[in-house]
Amino acid sequence: MSDPRALRIAFFIRALKGGGAQRDTILLANEIAARGIPVDLLTLVPDGPLRPLVAPCVSIVPIGGGKLRAAVPGLRRALIERRPGVLISAEAAPNLVALLATKLTPRTRRPRLLLREVGSPSIAQRLDPYRQNRIAYRVLRFVYRFADAIVTLTEGARRDLAENFGVPADRLVKMSANAVIDAAAARAGEGTREKGLLVSVGRLSPEKDHATLVRAFAKLDRSLRLEIAGDGPMRDALQSLARELGVSDRVTLSGFVTDPFSVFRRAELAISSSRYEGFGNAIVEALACGTPVVATDCPYGPREILADGRYGVLTSVGDADALGRAITQALAATPDRAALRARAAMHTVARAADALLAIVDGLGNDARMPAPRARLMEQADPRC
Repeated sequence: MSDPRALRIAFFIRALKGGGAQRDTILLANEIAARGIPVDLLTLVPDGPLRPLVAPCVSIVPIGGGKLRAAVPGLRRALIERRPGVLISAEAAPNLVALLATKLTPRTRRPRLLLREVGSPSIAQRLDPYRQNRIAYRVLRFVYRFADAIVTLTEGARRDLAENFGVPADRLVKMSANAVIDAAAARAGEGTREKGLLVSVGRLSPEKDHATLVRAFAKLDRSLRLEIAGDGPMRDALQSLARELGVSDRVTLSGFVTDPFSVFRRAELAISSSRYEGFGNAIVEALACGTPVVATDCPYGPREILADGRYGVLTSVGDADALGRAITQALAATPDRAALRARAAMHTVARAADALLAIVDGLGNDARMPAPRARLMEQADPRC
């Protein structure tokens, strides 16, 4: 990589489906490619519900193997053939694969490695819904330090990696913004609010703790309705719980949505009931729609996003009574929608790309951003 003007950035993503980590990756890839920098999206599964989100200027590169456990040889081949200056990955298991593939790549073809830690590491190593991630964290505890840089989305995750995973402080960077709000979402106007509609968006898995939300909802006024958008292994259990509590006629499980903003714009209140969060994209998405938020004060994202409760109501984790009281409190208040949108505007795709490219530029001469491209910040078309 003797010529820094030929910088190519590769993102490694498990599949073109999933939640916040996958969506973030695609939006960052789109934005950086729109600024004139060649971008590859290396993926095990090149088709999925998020594929329409990938901009035409991003090259989708299938990685052989089909499964993460067999992905190292295919990713190594792609690095040798595509010759990126930087490889960026997110999520524990893909991060481990990226580490192994990079270290097995010949030095003359080896990219700088930037890993995004999008979870709450010490908690996720026990509670992450994916077994591969839980196993990966046990190994990453010893090898995370060999990445060129590790980017976190929260100060809590940065401290966790330093204190519990042995990552040197000079390799840890907290990003000042996350890629949540794209140009289309930023332009969207006010939706038609449905009175009494409470919404929650997220994977139906134990760490999101929708069961506590349903229990809290069952204690509230019967004029309210609850819509939970997402899919996952807890779907049947949540439906059974709603029937048991006598609220199945007022609880809707609407399935996976590619456009969460369309859900939040209809809502009177958004709720995040998680046991832990790597960041909490859904909270930012709700704020971007001017929708008030109630969130559990879980590690690590909600408190940081909501500025210690200034931009939303924080409540105890796993406490249905406390969550019910917080919902009642939020519904009784008059929201300052402009202030909520302004808070969310910290996390636009453009700002996140600025932050990420600044980190790439700091990796050293081998991965330095060409100055003219670095100045194309606000002129890019996110769809190229």
